[in-house]
Amino acid sequence: MRNIYFDTNQIYYIRRIGDEAEGWDYGSYKWAYRVFPNDPKNLVQDIRALCFIVALQYEWDLDFLPSAASFAELSLKNDERAQATQAAWRLFAKGLKKGRVLHKTSFLREPLLFDPFSFDFIDDPDDIVIVRDCARERADVLLTTDHKHILKHKEQLAELGLTVMRPSEWLNVFLDSLRDDEDAVDWLERVLFGIGGLSRRVVD
Repeated sequence: MRNIYFDTNQIYYIRRIGDEAEGWDYGSYKWAYRVFPNDPKNLVQDIRALCFIVALQYEWDLDFLPSAASFAELSLKNDERAQATQAAWRLFAKGLKKGRVLHKTSFLREPLLFDPFSFDFIDDPDDIVIVRDCARERADVLLTTDHKHILKHKEQLAELGLTVMRPSEWLNVFLDSLRDDEDAVDWLERVLFGIGGLSRRVVD
């Protein structure tokens, strides 16, 4: 599962990870504890996982897709966060593997004529656009934290040949043969930086 498509929220999180990094190669997730203080959806864990997924993409030979529909969704908003994320993703996309180009795509919410992909069981029309584009890009996995509209349909999407996972879930599966029963992010922090090393750096 090395060909990865990011939904819109993951693109935002990746931008924020980089903005808060202060030169640290592995980014920072300290901000996530402030933004999600109670964190009922375990978003901090997913953001922690994204730090490593992005930082180690070349070492792990990952292939990030341009995620054009997610990028297009950002263009529908005029707020500062969306504009900053758009600018950051344009720059990020320049570092994608050869042949991976961030192309302009229409954020068309209506089903296309002769469209082979039917995702009408997804309630949110915006998410249908993103899932459809992910399928067309032949991604191995769509990384998302959207349980309400996407993750709850994991089994149905799998029947259509599309894998959807949270970033933390993907990282645990990817490193399954190395980490034993330890959480993947905790294992990486222990192996790369010593027990609790990175956690102290980004949380204290």
